[in-house]
Amino acid sequence: MLNFIIYDDEKQFLQKNKKIIDCCMMNYDYDYKCYSFDEYNEKFEEVIKSNNDLKIYLLDIEGKNKSGLDIVRIIREKYNDWSSIIIMITSHEELKYDALSNRLYLMDFINKLENIEEILKEDIKRIVESYTNSSESLVYEFNHNLKRIEYKNIIYISKEKDSKKCIIHTIYGNYPIASTICDVLNKLNDKFIKISRSTIININQVSEYDLANNEILFLNGEKTTDISRLCKKDVIKSVCKLFK
Repeated sequence: MLNFIIYDDEKQFLQKNKKIIDCCMMNYDYDYKCYSFDEYNEKFEEVIKSNNDLKIYLLDIEGKNKSGLDIVRIIREKYNDWSSIIIMITSHEELKYDALSNRLYLMDFINKLENIEEILKEDIKRIVESYTNSSESLVYEFNHNLKRIEYKNIIYISKEKDSKKCIIHTIYGNYPIASTICDVLNKLNDKFIKISRSTIININQVSEYDLANNEILFLNGEKTTDISRLCKKDVIKSVCKLFK
């Protein structure tokens, strides 16, 4: 899912930017969500700390109680998030050099007094194209919507009982996929292994393998004992490679 986080102390610009996003995303089948803030608060910081999929920030440099640049530093330096996309928006062109010279990896700097709609639409188009073309993601269709989950965020995949669907367990929630375990496995990279007829795990999400109880513990604290006798040797081999 694409997550747009808009920060502006002028509510008319919050509404305007959300309308631009909504209009632009109508051209795509991806799920997305917009968060709007006119001040920096605990809810805003909770979004920053969250393990949501791709986050795109649209930040006004001049904020009600914190500048956009200060928020960028919180994102990049305090929470070590260098993968989220950040676009700065302001009516002060003279701040552009200061914004771009801080090595905070900004995607764009948009002047509110220019044609913000066309510039922002072009930026969103580039973001979605990059999101679509990422080779390190599972992309699939469900209920006529395209879904995309980065491999690194998938913990394991399990077959839903008495169903032809599977459940993708991720660090930020669970998602259904209308595919068999074998079909899903064919879409994944070599960090995923099948441990039974109904479960696939991401080796990079494994923290421990208890051989005595035949139990896998994942980094987020979840466990599974659904390890078949035929797959046990492959599981041991893969986990041993991981811990070397």
